[in-house]
Amino acid sequence: MNIAKTISETILGQDVTVEECETLSAAVTKRNLTAGEVLFEPGTKDETLYLLISGKLEVIKVLGNNKTIHIDTLKEGAMTGELSFIDGNTHTMRLVAKKDSEVLMLHKDAFESLVEKEPMLTYHVMRSILRYSHVMQRKINTKYLEMHRMVQNQYTAEY
Repeated sequence: MNIAKTISETILGQDVTVEECETLSAAVTKRNLTAGEVLFEPGTKDETLYLLISGKLEVIKVLGNNKTIHIDTLKEGAMTGELSFIDGNTHTMRLVAKKDSEVLMLHKDAFESLVEKEPMLTYHVMRSILRYSHVMQRKINTKYLEMHRMVQNQYTAEY
């Protein structure tokens, strides 16, 4: 597998150059997940950025007492763990492989070792994370507006 080419085909690859993908390929590690295997749990902290290179990951909100809510399904090329990677806080969701999957992992320590040597690479990675976060925020806002409209229409229809 050409890891640099694989990185270039992810969301992260939209903001980094071919040369930067080569540099990143030396900093990442690969992890294989079997269907049903947990990538991370809420409340855990690993400061790792994950790139889904094959398979699917289910994003689950754990409510307690064995209650969960399906939030989203991540597909090949997706990025996850970005907030924990940046701010060092714990994960808030459970991520589970829906089918056999592979992720590339960029740990914060490996990334920070590139900051002085590759400042444009670090800028491009951070820009990619910010761009992805904006996409996610717009998605959340759209869902909120849809839900608000449904509740408002239901309330209006009752009166």
